[in-house]
Amino acid sequence: MKNYFIANREVLDTTMTIEEIESAVNDSLEETTGGMVSFAIEELSENHVIMKFIRDFYINPDKPVIYDTDANILSGIGLRAFTPKKMGGYPLISPLCFNGKNFYTDVTTFIQFYKTLLLFTCKGEGIVEEIGIRCYPDCIIMKITY
Repeated sequence: MKNYFIANREVLDTTMTIEEIESAVNDSLEETTGGMVSFAIEELSENHVIMKFIRDFYINPDKPVIYDTDANILSGIGLRAFTPKKMGGYPLISPLCFNGKNFYTDVTTFIQFYKTLLLFTCKGEGIVEEIGIRCYPDCIIMKITY
């Protein structure tokens, strides 16, 4: 069965090879981040995918939140989608908080946003059972189970 997922604006599926997926996402990341982020598949099967985004910049994940830059890296949707309207953005997610440097939201809110993005992008194909996200200072790990 073909199960879909999104990584930095690339719509991918579990029938693709690891090499195809990594090539597509790394090409996209090169374009969107200028090489500051790289991508690798940790595990891939028909029932789940584990993705790793390695950043050249550090973010201190002191609480279970997703910063605007990480939301952009994971989804490929521009930073303005994770910026409040009063700050010139077009927010697709709420609530958005500010820590003095970046906007952020809680992990659960971002996961619901990501599931909705999948639903619209992939026309409801491939039912996602669970999404887990861990943000570390130098990388993001995302696991999707179907």
